[in-house]
Amino acid sequence: MDLSSRYLFHFTHVVTDFFFIILSFLLAVRFSNYEYFYQLSLYDAGFLLFLLCGWYFTARSNRLYEDKIQENQMRELFKTANTILWQVMLVILFIFAVKENDYSRTFVVIYGCLVAFFIPFSKILLKKIYLMVFRHGYLRRRALVIGGGEHGQQFCRYIKENKYYGYEVVRHIQGALTFSQPAQSFGERMLMVGGQPLGDINDIDEVFIADGPETSYNTKEIASALSAHAVRLRIIPDVFQMSNSGMYTFSMIGGFPLLSVRNEPLEDIYNRAAKRAFDIFFSLFVLVFVCSWLFPLIAILIKLGSEGPVFYKQERWGKRNRPFLCYKFRSMYVKAPDTNQAGKFQQAQKNDPRITPIGRFLRKTSLDEFPQFLNVLWGEMSVVGPRPHASLMNVESTYIVKNYLVRHQAKPGITGWAQVNGLRGESGNPNLLKARIEHDIWYIEHWTFLLDLKIIFLTFWRMIIGDKQAY
Repeated sequence: MDLSSRYLFHFTHVVTDFFFIILSFLLAVRFSNYEYFYQLSLYDAGFLLFLLCGWYFTARSNRLYEDKIQENQMRELFKTANTILWQVMLVILFIFAVKENDYSRTFVVIYGCLVAFFIPFSKILLKKIYLMVFRHGYLRRRALVIGGGEHGQQFCRYIKENKYYGYEVVRHIQGALTFSQPAQSFGERMLMVGGQPLGDINDIDEVFIADGPETSYNTKEIASALSAHAVRLRIIPDVFQMSNSGMYTFSMIGGFPLLSVRNEPLEDIYNRAAKRAFDIFFSLFVLVFVCSWLFPLIAILIKLGSEGPVFYKQERWGKRNRPFLCYKFRSMYVKAPDTNQAGKFQQAQKNDPRITPIGRFLRKTSLDEFPQFLNVLWGEMSVVGPRPHASLMNVESTYIVKNYLVRHQAKPGITGWAQVNGLRGESGNPNLLKARIEHDIWYIEHWTFLLDLKIIFLTFWRMIIGDKQAY
């Protein structure tokens, strides 16, 4: 799908969703109200506007409108179902907050059922329409690809195999590109491929130049030569060696294009604000309704089990490698060493003699982590994020695992994506540590609010059933 087609695809999806939300709202109001000639009020209009805004922002959080024509249908429908669920929750929240009696449970049921029918149906239909349009050659762009290295070959093969992008590759130039000397009858040089002129370029809509170190041409010189023709020029930068994820983002500062080699949803101020608001609300809820009675019980057990303080604080690294004091319930004996005989940081191991009997229970159930909700409230940590490691372990691991410090581009969390995937506990094995870091980076690049909720649910589930890696 070329840029104009992609924007059209995005626009039609948003407009279609809004249309069916409005239609579902009006039908729900009509069939849930006993007055046959019920007239909409400004209050109804405000409620509808709230639902439209809520739909757009939750859909944006779910990446529902980002070039989805090539996405697996079931995956797209799953994301749509998540967004519909949030929409119904917003309806219930609004009615509960304003305590309005005009909207009954019948309205909620009818509205939820209509949205759950119309939205998925429209997305399946729209996708089939766009695919049919592309197959018949409409909205298709004729493309010329320049680049014979691995970079150019991969791109050319990709857009040939994926017809839904709307490109037809009419020529792929892999040889050396040069320029002829200016002829007397012409005032400009001619682009040559292998000693032969490129030919008429006026039947080309877009030209892609795959840049890279192995190329035998000057990208700037080709761009200058093609500027005299009515074609769109796209430069494909060679950035595959910069990041393994392939999740790049582009932005602008003035007239200067910027390429970010890693996608970070939490760089968006709205996403950060939403995550921080949830952290404050959730940590306050836990501290008031759980920790208020749980802390004294655990404190008594720790005091009865061994001598020493109830809490244990350790320096760890937070976002941007900033050190902070991380709080936990003490689970080891007071004089237990942090390092081994070689002077390296010693993580907790299975049947570790440093761990107290009550500490073993606390670590197994993750109850020793609950004081970290104070760190979350203070803004040093988040409920969900890469688990913080001890400062000494950070220093040692930086030289063992590539991209280790990338995990510090986000706030550390009480729980994380690596932990709910079984990558917790001792990580003395470099391969295990590497897998943990890869999961942390994946979380940073794929963050959504729903992903955080999923991780929280899986964390509590593991607390109930037990985790073999917790010791």
